Amino acid sequence: MTTGALPNSAPPSAAALGDGKHYLLLDGIALEPLERWLYEHLDTPVYEPLYLHTPLEACRKLSPCLVALEPGSLVWERFLEQGAVESWGWLMASDASLEELAAHLRWLLFVEHPLEGEKILRLASAQVVHCLLEAEPEPSQSPLLGVIGALWLPIAEDDGITWRHLTNTQGEPVRHRKRFRLQPAHLESLSRIAWQRFAGELAQHLQAFFAHGPLISECGTAGMAARRVIDTTRELGFTGRRAHYYMANILGAYGPAALDEQRMPDLARHVTQTSGTPMERLKAAATEARRLASRESKA
Repeated sequence: MTTGALPNSAPPSAAALGDGKHYLLLDGIALEPLERWLYEHLDTPVYEPLYLHTPLEACRKLSPCLVALEPGSLVWERFLEQGAVESWGWLMASDASLEELAAHLRWLLFVEHPLEGEKILRLASAQVVHCLLEAEPEPSQSPLLGVIGALWLPIAEDDGITWRHLTNTQGEPVRHRKRFRLQPAHLESLSRIAWQRFAGELAQHLQAFFAHGPLISECGTAGMAARRVIDTTRELGFTGRRAHYYMANILGAYGPAALDEQRMPDLARHVTQTSGTPMERLKAAATEARRLASRESKA
């Protein structure tokens, strides 16, 4: 079970980067080719590709890069304007040198899964780091922090970006020799990333086909409507991607009324009846919803 979300705190301004040493970990996939991007935005970038000196060195073009920031950094200003929303990476403060901090992050690249052995983390993902720290018993004293003194993680939520902040309180960092071992709580927390991504896909589907429908109208946004679809699908015992899309089509067109046997009996009975497989029932309900919508459009 996770410990809960990290505290909220606004990130430092570009001018405030002079208060100690700050570093930005940028994602090599989101900004490919990242090293060229750095030279296009900085005259003399000071950075370290994390895949160097690791078994992933041959994949340097996709490597996340740890970038040292100067006060007034244009890269940090660009990150605040665009990168936080587009999941470019996250910010940290540390008294350690660039090389020392890179060494700690390289240690975190390879973790031990309890059943599947060695796994590689997408470490420049703020969501991945947030999920791992959420699952720690004492996040501010977690070995995940190492020489990181503080961090700021831009996390996408239904109403925009929320900055999660954590300060290291563990004192002198411990030098680690063994890989970090993922626990069940970490795996549970990380599993939410796939669901968040899927919720985004459902939100796009609802926005494209049911932007003016009752579900989005009631929930306020397509993102919140997608959450309602996921929750309803689970509560009714249906599973799988297709089941969620069928439910999105049903609720997108008619909202919660589609499941009310008093208001829409012909539609609701397909979902609630016990005969037939779950997927057959949902498909029949989606077909009925489409038939009703077609009839209404011709009326």
